[in-house]
Amino acid sequence: MRRTDPFPTEYQGLEPTHRLDWEAMARKLVRDVLRLGRHERVLISADPYCGGAMLESVRTEIQRAGAVELATMLHWTPALTLLRTADGNRADLDDARAEIEATGGLFALADVFLWLQNDSRSARATHAVGLSERILERWTGRSVHFHWFHDPANPDPDHPSNKALDLIYQDAILNLDYDLLGKRMRDLASRMAERELRIRDPAGTDLRLRTGSHFHLNDGDASKAKVAAAVSVRDREEEIPCGALRTTPLPDSVEGMIALSRGFGYPTMGYGLEIDRWLGQGLRVHFEKGRIRRVETDGDQPGLDRAWSAETGDKDRLGELVLGCNPLLRRIDGLAFPPYHGFGDAVLRLTIGENIESGGHNRSSLHRWLMFFEADMTAGTDPIVSKGRLIG
Repeated sequence: MRRTDPFPTEYQGLEPTHRLDWEAMARKLVRDVLRLGRHERVLISADPYCGGAMLESVRTEIQRAGAVELATMLHWTPALTLLRTADGNRADLDDARAEIEATGGLFALADVFLWLQNDSRSARATHAVGLSERILERWTGRSVHFHWFHDPANPDPDHPSNKALDLIYQDAILNLDYDLLGKRMRDLASRMAERELRIRDPAGTDLRLRTGSHFHLNDGDASKAKVAAAVSVRDREEEIPCGALRTTPLPDSVEGMIALSRGFGYPTMGYGLEIDRWLGQGLRVHFEKGRIRRVETDGDQPGLDRAWSAETGDKDRLGELVLGCNPLLRRIDGLAFPPYHGFGDAVLRLTIGENIESGGHNRSSLHRWLMFFEADMTAGTDPIVSKGRLIG
């Protein structure tokens, strides 16, 4: 039975029992990723019941840097989530607007925003989904997301798969060659920019799209110097562990089909259309001139049609392409979940629908990540990914 009162996550609470070096990771975050300066004002979003050890270590490093801990916004505890909508927002629109305005005022005082671990065990959102993205569209500071994603199929943090993920994340943060990653990502971006990409995989996907000139390089650099050159909202955000090369396709360029079936990829993250329901019979998403013109299944087609009709907004647009580049975020044998939702080497992730998180303009009730582990991708005639491996 799920408890609704606050309780610490094992080895992530104030008295960690798991042998993870949160102090070293906090130093990496504050000193190397942010290069936090004296008197810079830091706003934190955190859950002391799930991530207390990292929160304590980060606060210590902020003090050592001579920076100012402006405020810490606490995530919703299980009991508090029941007083809000399933996505963590206020149900009353006037209340929601007042909360957004007040939070925006807090951000206006801050130079840096740190988003630490969420309690992923909760069936309901433990933060206001979309709130920070809406604020970051106007805010000019810089931010780091330090998430700690466990296997959604195994909520118990003591499960062996989650202990393995813990060690992989720590390794990918502390032992990554950040300079080499940045160089590799810049090379890939130059090869993929303003080109036609073709994506194919064993399930039958065959998709073409064109890219623009801009790619976000999630290379672990959230310094003032890098953020000063930001082109999109995403350029002011770094994910740690890092490794995502991201771009939004030219809207009307997408042509072809995405084919999904159980056993290929892990396409279950996000909200809206429940893709898993149709994977057993296969799901095909057909694009023409940049829009989804039809979705097909060999199973319950009327049910799929009703579910698709219920989605609203830019549900028929491809929102983002993400290519994982971190060699230390390696897959775990027997585990379907890809570490950090696919930032490891050559994991390809396509987003359908909403893309505010990517700095895009799609707004929709649908936001789904579709992941491909054995894809081939070319930029023109240049092979970028072959059978799930980066080329070059």
